[in-house]
Amino acid sequence: MPSSNAHAGHFYSGGKFPQLKFNEDNVHLQGKSDNYFNGGNQLQYRKNLIKKIGLKRVEELDMLADISKRSSFKWDRFSLIEIIETYKEKFKAVA
Repeated sequence: MPSSNAHAGHFYSGGKFPQLKFNEDNVHLQGKSDNYFNGGNQLQYRKNLIKKIGLKRVEELDMLADISKRSSFKWDRFSLIEIIETYKEKFKAVA
């Protein structure tokens, strides 16, 4: 059973960087206090992210965030349905 303290913490905010909202390199388990009250604890998050996925992928995420800042983006219905179906399948695989 998931902990009530467990959150899907985004390194780059899903609201400010909508293109990265469902990017698996951008979303990781994070405690409620860090996610809500410590601004995501970004410095420690980055250090741990580099350990977890490597510097190259973090730098790629940085690049995507930079591109995202300079462009407008809105999720379309079909992309969201595809994401939902993908995660349903992933859940089935581990359940």
